[in-house]
Amino acid sequence: MNKWTKTATTLLALGMITSTVPADTFAGTQQAPTQQTQAQHEHDYTKQLGEQNVMSVAWYQNSAEAKALYAQGYNSAKEALSKKIKHHKGGKKLAIVLDIDETVLDNSPYQAASTLKGQSFPTGWHEWVKSAQAKPVYGAKDFLTYADKHDVEIFYVSDRSHEKDLDATIKNLKKEKLPQADKKHVLLKKEGDKSKEERRDKVRTDYNLVMLFGDNLLDFDEPKSATPKSRDELVRQHEDEFGSKYIIFPNPMYGSWEATLYNNDYSIDAKQKLEKRKQSLKYFDMKTNKVKTYQGE
Repeated sequence: MNKWTKTATTLLALGMITSTVPADTFAGTQQAPTQQTQAQHEHDYTKQLGEQNVMSVAWYQNSAEAKALYAQGYNSAKEALSKKIKHHKGGKKLAIVLDIDETVLDNSPYQAASTLKGQSFPTGWHEWVKSAQAKPVYGAKDFLTYADKHDVEIFYVSDRSHEKDLDATIKNLKKEKLPQADKKHVLLKKEGDKSKEERRDKVRTDYNLVMLFGDNLLDFDEPKSATPKSRDELVRQHEDEFGSKYIIFPNPMYGSWEATLYNNDYSIDAKQKLEKRKQSLKYFDMKTNKVKTYQGE
């Protein structure tokens, strides 16, 4: 130890030298996480949520099976609608109601962006809608053209925002040459709307509503409660109508089914969402040779 070191040590011991280094420089690991750290953790968990959706989006965009399911749905719809047209004896004009997203238009590029960037809805959604770049899903254009040529009224009932998305939605539908794309037939969600049922009832007032199309159970009817059990009961209640009156399409990327995993509370943080997703799974335990519900690590 040289004399300068001895002097400095002595002065420090006597309290005559004051350090200009923040006190928490040396105690940081002992302190509670800062808001910045918590925000970083939330960002990381949110990114994980998005990354879990990669395979869903990849399947939707790339699998021939997805296209086949749309073909199956719209082929069944055409057959069912042709019978309804044939047996229509006058009175109210026939009408059909279709959801838009993942029923008529393919928004998977938006879902892919959210997945790759670790973002969640509604970040970037209205910008995507405004771009009017969504393409028709497989089979939709041919079926809608058929319905239009047979004088069937077509209503697009979507929970896109009426205030923010109406003009861009109509622009997109027209751009893809989809029929009856106007303000009369495009019924988006207005402030105060509780569900799509009010808009469907509006159609029923003036038309004979014979078919409903969607990728979400709520595109057809409202379950008694937003629980998996009640949703399953609704399917059993209408099981004979799927394929004839109700045409449902595949969507593994999002939907009201996901909300049930979180007890319909999207306000929980990303870490809790990750855990609740796992807790919804039944898995095979190789140690006990039994199927179990995931309870956590």
